[in-house]
Amino acid sequence: MIRSITALFISNKNCLYQLMEPSLLKKLVEEVRRYQGKEFLKAAMAVCALSAYADDDVSIVERYSIDYALENEPSLRLFDKEKAIRILDDYIYDLRQEGVKAKEILSNKVKRIAGDHKKSRTLMRVAYLIINADREIRDGEVEEFMRLGKLLNLEPNQIWAHLSTK
Repeated sequence: MIRSITALFISNKNCLYQLMEPSLLKKLVEEVRRYQGKEFLKAAMAVCALSAYADDDVSIVERYSIDYALENEPSLRLFDKEKAIRILDDYIYDLRQEGVKAKEILSNKVKRIAGDHKKSRTLMRVAYLIINADREIRDGEVEEFMRLGKLLNLEPNQIWAHLSTK
């Protein structure tokens, strides 16, 4: 039965796509992308939380830079901003309450992206944006950037040098 339904779908795929309302098809494609990128969203919010909290404080300017990244970074725009902010708030709360344990959990979320070079570089751009948001770069923030780069199997010094020239 399943095979016959699958065969019917495959043979009539073009017909089905033509019958679908364009807005419904677009919604379906976006939904699938969001679902597939859920791990990336969690990693991105972990990078945001770890970068912003690297100096043991999350400033309003850092929060604005996170909002900016969510609205302007192409790979983050497709996610529901409110959901992303809820995840971020939970991660920051966990860092404040559980410290090292939360940092380890968030680091593991980041590590899961290490195999994807393009996504890893995107996460490092986001980290750089947050760290530089208040124009005061502290040692702890630079150390966190370097640590994140290593978690993602990248060369953080090269990335920092490249981003600082832009």
